[in-house]
Amino acid sequence: MREVSFRGDGFELPLLQSDVIPAGFRHGFTTRLGGVSEGVFASLNLGGRWGDDPARLAENQRRFRAATGSEAVHFATQVHGRAVAAVSAGDVPAATAGRQADALVAAQAGTCVGVYVADCVPIVVADARTGACAAVHAGWRGTVAGVLGETLAHLVATCGARVEDLRVAIGPSIGPCCFEVGPEVVAAVEESDPGARAEGAIVAKAPRDHVDLWVLNQRQALSFGVPPAAVDVARLCTSCDPTRFFSYRRDHGKTGQMAAFISCFVSPVISPAISPVISYPGAGGP
Repeated sequence: MREVSFRGDGFELPLLQSDVIPAGFRHGFTTRLGGVSEGVFASLNLGGRWGDDPARLAENQRRFRAATGSEAVHFATQVHGRAVAAVSAGDVPAATAGRQADALVAAQAGTCVGVYVADCVPIVVADARTGACAAVHAGWRGTVAGVLGETLAHLVATCGARVEDLRVAIGPSIGPCCFEVGPEVVAAVEESDPGARAEGAIVAKAPRDHVDLWVLNQRQALSFGVPPAAVDVARLCTSCDPTRFFSYRRDHGKTGQMAAFISCFVSPVISPAISPVISYPGAGGP
């Protein structure tokens, strides 16, 4: 993945973007940089779940919306499951927020969907042919439940996607270096994916095994039939890098939240080959 910098009205906000997502889709994974929050929430905290100054949170969210190019970014209430919810162009974000789902799918141009994370795996999916897209929240429970596979199946069944046209970008999350788990998690992983240990998704360490959520979700995409070259894994550990990322486990729950977003296909904004700095129309940047 590459880092770009969105320049807005008096601020600069870093985003991680994937080369497998076609240029016509606005998408990105935020870091903790580019906001105004302080202390454990410094600086681009986007979630109000664990407390933050409301005014600072509102400014962070304003900057985030500017970077997405949309005033209506849809997030659901995430419950660590496999439920997928569809979002239409006329839906109100407040109504979407009342729905329990760990993946949001959209099929109308310009509709923007997202997920909040602070160690769980953020995934964005694009259908290069129809322009449909999805944002997925996959913690270990959602991964074991098969939330990514369920999302891909939804895109095929309801949006007319073809497997060979799907593009999957797996963003920063807690990595196998830091995700130490108990035997009950290992058992759940092995039950859901019998080949997980052989493929390196379960790493034997003392005193407890570690789990690689990146490999598990990559395997879900590949087993569904997504071409290997169409699956991009950031392999950036949120727990290892306190400068760039929030981490619920590292910071013992006293932390902020990042976000991933993607909008249904619109006209390409700018080719990454032209400049590492992007600015969407109307954002107030240069």
